[in-house]
Amino acid sequence: MAITGVEMADAKDDTKKTTNDYTSEHPNPFLSQNGGAVKDEENKGDCALETTKGDHSNMNGCSEDVEKKIEISSNVDELGLGEIGFSETWFSKMMGHVEDKVYAFLNKHSTLIKLGTLTLFLTAYFVFYGFCMNHRFGDEGSIMLTVITIILVWKIFKAVMASKGHALRIPRKFILFLTSSGGKRYRTIIGYSSYVIAMVSIVTYLAVDIFPNNITNLQSFFGMIVMIFICFIFSAKPSRVNWHPVFWAFVIQFVVAFLTLRTQVGYDIFKWLGDAFETLFNFSDAGSAFVIGPEFKEWGLALSTSGVIIFTNAFIFLLNHWGVIESIVLNLGGFLSFCLETGPVESVVAAANIFIGLAEAPLMVRPYLPNITKSEIHAIMTCGFASISGGVMGLFIRVGAPANHLLTAAVISAPAALAVSKLLYPEMEKVCLEAQTNIRMSDRSEKSTSLNAFSEGAVVAVDVCVAMWSNMLAFVSAMALLDAVALWCGDRIGVEDLTFGLICSYVLFPLSIAMGIDISECKKFGALMGVKMFATPFVAYKDLGVMIDNREVLEDYKLSWNDTTWYWQGNDVFLEGTNTTLVGGVLTRRSEVIATYAMCGLNAFPAIGMTLGALVPLCPDRKPIIVDLIIRAFIAGNIACFITAAVAGILYTTEDLS
Repeated sequence: MAITGVEMADAKDDTKKTTNDYTSEHPNPFLSQNGGAVKDEENKGDCALETTKGDHSNMNGCSEDVEKKIEISSNVDELGLGEIGFSETWFSKMMGHVEDKVYAFLNKHSTLIKLGTLTLFLTAYFVFYGFCMNHRFGDEGSIMLTVITIILVWKIFKAVMASKGHALRIPRKFILFLTSSGGKRYRTIIGYSSYVIAMVSIVTYLAVDIFPNNITNLQSFFGMIVMIFICFIFSAKPSRVNWHPVFWAFVIQFVVAFLTLRTQVGYDIFKWLGDAFETLFNFSDAGSAFVIGPEFKEWGLALSTSGVIIFTNAFIFLLNHWGVIESIVLNLGGFLSFCLETGPVESVVAAANIFIGLAEAPLMVRPYLPNITKSEIHAIMTCGFASISGGVMGLFIRVGAPANHLLTAAVISAPAALAVSKLLYPEMEKVCLEAQTNIRMSDRSEKSTSLNAFSEGAVVAVDVCVAMWSNMLAFVSAMALLDAVALWCGDRIGVEDLTFGLICSYVLFPLSIAMGIDISECKKFGALMGVKMFATPFVAYKDLGVMIDNREVLEDYKLSWNDTTWYWQGNDVFLEGTNTTLVGGVLTRRSEVIATYAMCGLNAFPAIGMTLGALVPLCPDRKPIIVDLIIRAFIAGNIACFITAAVAGILYTTEDLS
């Protein structure tokens, strides 16, 4: 059937009318009713802009593009396609009705569905646990499963009690009794009795079991007393020092160190935990080999160790998302607050620093920072300087630090940091305990998934790696410059081999003696402490790892060769029988352990900048206070690590529990 030109014109006119009617009823904010005039003006403006820039050769091409755009815009307007949306059909209406019913059912029975799903998973777990115990019982795996099951049952019991309004808390009658006049008298008697019992028990044990057989341990004991006395003398307000947190912090330190270094059960527990952490860190090798290459360990320090930090940090974020880290931190922080009578904020930060770094721990108490006292700010910074995060711990273990001792040092540094902080800057204001309640590590209102938490932890770790390697590169280079300057100065006055390490070995000689190091090793130990304070603990731990490997090689050599066929060559050891030089020399086992505890903290000079960069943005109004206290907190963090090392020196003996 043929269509005449008149009919086509009429059809076109009808189309225009329909389009105009549709446009008037459904105005489109993106198209002009004048057939795309707005876009025409924009396109002309673009052409004018290009022309003013000097590109006159493109004028004709730009005009052609404008004409094409005008034609397309006009066609869209004529066809009534100014708005593009979903056209509802009978099928979409039916599916929408079904969706509404399903969502309504899920919302109405959400609690029952969650309870049923949780019951299903718990039933499956307990069935699995029963089969495991039936198959093999008594080995390491069965003990670990049993501990996990006990913790799970306890959490379920607490949740059930809380849901019925019977949360586990101290009875109100008991609290009222303790706060009464009669209860105060009993509290005083119990308090003083606890002081006497703790002091007599520690002194008796040391006098009977430690000092008679290990006289060098007495050196560490007096060194710890001297460091505590110096902290008291240089305190901001010696008259306001509260000795309760100081005394009980060191008691907690002593008890944990005793369990680790002097009992077989405690040693085995921390040895198992250390081996478990080391196994976990080794899983990062698979990711590093996939991303970097199978030979990644030979491609420099940064590439060989970044995988450990990234994987460990991601894993910690995942555990925190599940509530594991939060549960441990809040309970441990509450325990410290109860025992030491310190504020909840500073106690929780001290516990959190065992797992997360000095830059991340203050984030969990951000709402409380504007109102806490100066002493609490000082304590927060001190705890950051005296501790290491989980990712950094993996890094130290990777380069040779003993895992079990490093883990113990990370734990007992928390009470030591609070003790030294309260010595150097005691509480001189009133702490508002009512404002420090309901502390949480994460915002409950923010919805997140496990995958998102794991990914976020990996991304955050990249910034940590970049900051660490850049600081390390800069400060190691600066140490090389200082060595060159020292050598030049020494050459001017006729002193050979004058280096930064040699200067530190003499300057820090008294500190090495105070921690319990043998006089013959004090210079080497002092040089190691100088590297740790000026560069980073990582560089110092790397040097310590070399010394540990050298000591093991020397012990094997002594079993095969005559003990007189090796000797010192400067700072190195030469094995005559195998014609081998052990570069860096060796330390005794005792000095290795003390060094592990002394260096367990992010308290090198670069950490001052990291702390300022983390705290000041969180609370800009307290910047003057933070800047004023940070050097004192930096010194306090270092002293806390040195006292921790002295405690290890007091309890360490030649007896090998392994």
